[in-house]
Amino acid sequence: MHLEQPARDEAEAAQLTRLAQLIATTSPPPDLRDLAPAVRQLFPEPTYLVGCGSSHIWLHRAADPQRLALIR
Repeated sequence: MHLEQPARDEAEAAQLTRLAQLIATTSPPPDLRDLAPAVRQLFPEPTYLVGCGSSHIWLHRAADPQRLALIR
């Protein structure tokens, strides 16, 4: 996981920590779209936007056009 912005508060920092733990404890699926639902549970809409392709997942704050994190 590559963080592109710092956490904006303690709650978001905790979410990012849980995301890092999820990634560390999950065998990487051949298609990362299979992991996207778990990321969406950690970062729900409408506050966050989670998109994915077969080899990456990106995470944005809904109010910020800059990406928060990229998972490859």
